[in-house]
Parts: sequence; structure tokens; C-alpha cells
Amino acid sequence: MTLLARQQQIPRPALFWLLSGGALSLLPHYSHLPLIFWLMAGAAVLWRWQMHLGRLPYPGKITKLIAVVAVAGGVYAGFSGQYSLESAVAFFVATCLLKVLEMRTQRDGYIVVFLCFFLAGTGFLFEQEVLWGLYGLVVIWLLTAALVSLHLVSRETGGAWMASRYAFGLLATAIPVMLVFYLLFPRLAPLWSINLQSEQARTGLTDQMAPGDIASLSRSDELAFRATFDSEQKPARDQLYWRALVLDRYDGRTWRFSKQDREVSWFPSGETLPTATTGVLRYEIIQEATSNHWLYTLRYGMALEPGIGVTSTGVLVNRTPVYQRKRYQGLGLSRELVSHRLDFQQRQHNLDLPGRGNPRTRQWLAGLVANSDTPVDLVNKLIDYFRTQGFRYTLKPPALGNNDIDAFLFDTRLGFCAHYAGAFVYAARLAGIPARVVVGYQGGEWNDAENYLTVRQYDAHAWAEIWLDGTGWVRVDPTAVVSPERIQFGLEQALKEEGSFLENKLLSPGQIRQIPWLNRLRMELESVNYLWHRWVLSYDSKRQKSLLSNVLQRADYQQLLIWLVAAIVLVFLVIAVMISWQRPVKIASPVGLAWQRLVDVGEQLGVAFQMGESQTHYLARLGLTLGDDSDDLSALAQTMEQQLYAAGGQQAEAEKQLLKALRQSRKRLLRQVWRRRYQRPSVRT
Repeated sequence: MTLLARQQQIPRPALFWLLSGGALSLLPHYSHLPLIFWLMAGAAVLWRWQMHLGRLPYPGKITKLIAVVAVAGGVYAGFSGQYSLESAVAFFVATCLLKVLEMRTQRDGYIVVFLCFFLAGTGFLFEQEVLWGLYGLVVIWLLTAALVSLHLVSRETGGAWMASRYAFGLLATAIPVMLVFYLLFPRLAPLWSINLQSEQARTGLTDQMAPGDIASLSRSDELAFRATFDSEQKPARDQLYWRALVLDRYDGRTWRFSKQDREVSWFPSGETLPTATTGVLRYEIIQEATSNHWLYTLRYGMALEPGIGVTSTGVLVNRTPVYQRKRYQGLGLSRELVSHRLDFQQRQHNLDLPGRGNPRTRQWLAGLVANSDTPVDLVNKLIDYFRTQGFRYTLKPPALGNNDIDAFLFDTRLGFCAHYAGAFVYAARLAGIPARVVVGYQGGEWNDAENYLTVRQYDAHAWAEIWLDGTGWVRVDPTAVVSPERIQFGLEQALKEEGSFLENKLLSPGQIRQIPWLNRLRMELESVNYLWHRWVLSYDSKRQKSLLSNVLQRADYQQLLIWLVAAIVLVFLVIAVMISWQRPVKIASPVGLAWQRLVDVGEQLGVAFQMGESQTHYLARLGLTLGDDSDDLSALAQTMEQQLYAAGGQQAEAEKQLLKALRQSRKRLLRQVWRRRYQRPSVRT
């Protein structure tokens, strides 16, 4: 094996760093990669390590072809041939695994390191919590250490400790530069903010509702959004009805979102913002991706930012689907501050029902209408029916067949918010009262430390709104009558007896609320994540301009670029000063240092080492010049060749012998230098 070939091999420390960093860069993809990818990843890493130990050969052409077919089949089978963000990332992961499998030389190692850097970056498309951010720093440190180890070829210069120390120093040096770019680099949407359509970017709320839909959401603890209020005071829970959709079309089985007679008033709409403080609630929301247009708002909302509008049904919408986390301002108004109107067409639309179905409910309503003086009187009788007839809130209702509302109202009397809201709106429309179903979220968990509200998927809720002439749209929540705990204390208390709260998520943070110290730790972590989302992940062009305007008194991008360049120059100057104060690190091997010292002595004797000259040839030229000590130099050349071609298990001993020979030869050369300088030439007579 030639010296060049040996240098091209991947050193053992570098392989360790590389496989470790590669495996950890894969972990953030746990939520979307099918099991088959983890099996392929384990097989690739294990095979590569066995190749390093000499127990398995490098894969040949047939083996590589089988591997390519296997990973291609894995991508296709894992995602059913559908193209999405997840399948695209999975394809990239597959290519990384193939490269790990055939990795053989240093050049391959460099390629795998850079692939793993990119793989670690794609992980942040799916996991963006603060702990994943810290985890990403660890992965970058491991991959940087692998890069350093690939440069430090020999075992003496490429030790694990030295690589880790260099990697840590590089990352510490890069942090100021990273902060400068993060704060000052212009965030020019949409170039800076690319909407990525992910299969996971959805909340579970849909534009239709049938009994059973909301129950599946109620068992999920995924984050829906966080909200802060200008007053930093928690509003009463019975006021926390977050509207997302209005479902106003019913086909006899399912309530659906309808675009009929729906108008959107986009910001700026020309409406004057209210100056009064009474009846006005200002808040800010950081909403998770939904892949839909809807946003969340309290009671009667207003659009306060470009790209956001409010519909004629009183819900906020975004002009484009929300594929990424979105931060926006909200404004909720009391009913008295809003003008209400319902034209004939809208009235008919909110009274529309199928002509047949649920005969017992129709007969029952006919009796209630005959005995009610006003619409309000009839609504009170409907509410009393839910309160007094033994209805019970449960996430495990029995299945309902045809005439499902009849079965629910008069037979089972078991259900959750979708059952109660749907049945109430159906009954109100039968009675001639315009009504509609509203879906969204109710309540949330208040954080006293940072004064914000966290709303999760299990806070999903559905309620009813009815139109009363002279008053407008009025919220009616029959679930609050059946289960007041659901509204006042949340889903966990409402299901306390049933025990079905997050019953399928034993590892959910919500399961540790009963353990005080763990719950405090959970809330502390929630606070950190909230600050991370608010000040780091939501740092967009608007916040950037606000920061620069407040701190630097500058807001335009031309001046921003000037500040950016100046800051980068300043950072590099500081780094240069720091480096200049550091003592140079000796990274040459002991053998290399001994050889260089011998060459230095040779130059004092008038024999300089030539560029491109082999060590053996140089020793031969030096021996011709010295005459008497040429045998010693010939022996040294022979020792160097023995060390060069020594077997793997004898390398250490051979290097030790070579080091000893180099030092002895240098001492003899130094004696020659001394003789030439200080001894008189002998005169023979």
C-alpha cells in the first residue's frame, strides 16, 4: 500500500465522529420517516463499521445496485408514491444512506459530512422547539469534529480529543457571526420565507363536522397556538371561545363550511379602529401551521395586518394557506360595538335543512314552537331540555345510525360538543331561528410566569350561534349546560370520571400534571419554548425593522446592509485579534518534527531539501556530502522504508524505532557541523 493510498483512507477517529454525527442528524426525522428507513439506516451504519474492522468487504456493483433498488422501493412504499415535503426529505435520507454504505476514502468522508450538515438542517423543518435547537448544536459539533478529523490524518494528529477541541473552538468563533447575520441580514419575503407544504402541517380541524370528528382532536396534545393579551391579564375562561370556522350547510348528516354569500374584507378595509377600551380585547397569537386559510379570533374580530381579512361570518382568514408558524395581532370586540345585519338570502341560508329525516325531532319541535311565545323563550326551553333530561358529556358515545339527531336527543343522550352543537342548531332551524355551528377552541392553559395562554388540540370545541332580531348573532353553548366543567376547567376535569383524557398518550406532558414538581418543570420548559417562538422563530422582517428602528434608529435595507457589513468586519477583526494572541498549535507528529529537525541540520551542512524530493534521495545526497557518516544515513533510509511498509499491528513499534534513528542521525550531523565550524583542518607532512 502506498503512502498516498494510506492518507486517502478515513482515519478511525474521523469515522467515529462521522457515523455518530450522521446517526444523530437523522433523529429529528423520527416523526415522519417510516420504520423501514430506520432499519436501512441501522444496516448501513453497521455494515460500514464492519467494513472498517475488516469483517465485511466494500460493496460491489451488484450490492450497490440492490441497495439502490431497496431504498427507492422504501421511499415509494413508505409514502404510497405521494410527493410531499416528507417524501422529498426521505429521498434525501436514502441518498445519504447509500453514500455512507460506499464511503471509502477521505473524499467520500467529506461528501458524507456535508450531506449530514444538510440533513441536520432539514430536521428543523419538522422540529423547531428550543431543545431541538440545542440538539442541533450538538450534531453540528459532531460533524465539525468529523471534518477536523478527516484533515488530521494520522493517529497522532487526529486524536478524538483534539478534533473535539478544534470543533468546539470553531463553533464558538462562528456564534458571533451567526448572531450578526440573524439580526441584520435582510429578511425579504417570500425569498426568505418559503412555504413548504407538509403532510403534517395541519391541526385536524376541517371544514366539515360530523359526530366523531372533534373527539379525535380532543385526544391530541399537539400545540394549536399561543396567545398573549395586551393587559397581560387572563380573560375569564367562559370568554375564551376562539373562532376558526363557521359551518352553515347541513346535508342531513354532516355540517360543512360553505362559501355561499360569504364576503371577505381584507386589511386595510377602511374601518376605523375603536378607540374605546371597554369591550375591546387586544391580543397577539403565534399559530402553528394548519395548511389552511383560517386564523383564530375571539368573538367579533378585525383584520389588523396585510394579508389578513375578516369574513362576513366573523372569522379571520389568511390570504394564503398557513404552511408555517404565523404570528399576528388580533382584536376582539363586544357585540355592542359591531353592526349586525342579516339579509333575506343569508337568513334563508341559515335556515336551510333537508326536507326529510329525524321525524321525532320535527314532531318535538312543533310542540315547543306552539308553546313558546318568543324565540328566546324557545331557546330557553331547548337549553332546559339538555339540562334536565340526563345528557352526559363523553368522548366515547355510541354509534348513531340513520336519523342520528333523533337517536341522540331521545335515545342515547351521550355525546361531546359536536353532538350538542349540531343537534341544537338543527332544532333551532326547525323552529325558524337562523342558526349555525362554530368550531374552534375553547379555554387553554394559562402560564402565570410569562402571562400567556397555550391552546392545544384537545381544547377543540364546537358551539352554536343563533340570530335574534334586534340583537344579532348570539353564542349558545349547550355543552356548557351538560358539562360546566368542560368550559370552566377544561377537558381533563370534564373527563375525570370517565378517565379518557389522553388515555392513549401515556408519555404526553399532559399526563404529569398530577405530579407537582414535574408539572412545574413542564411549565418552565413551556415558558422557554414560548420565548423561543416569540423572539427567535417569529423574528420576521417586521420585527427586524422594529428592532433596528428602536436600537439603531435605522429601518431601511440600504442602511441595514451597511450596518451588516460593518458588523461583520468588526466581528472578523475581533476574531483576528483573538487568534493573534493565541500561541501556535503544534500539530506535526513526533516523526515529522524529528525529520524536520534533521533537515534543518542538513541545510547547515549545505544540503537543502528540494521540493518534490523523496526522503530516501535526500539522505543519499546528504551521505555523499558527508562521506564518513554515509553508512549511518543509509541505515536511516532503510529504517524509514521499514516503517513505511510495516504491518498494521507493528506500526507503533516501527515508528518508535524510526524516531530513535532520526534523533541519533541528527546528533551525528550536529557533530559534523561542530567540527566544520570549530576544528582546524589537519595538516599532513
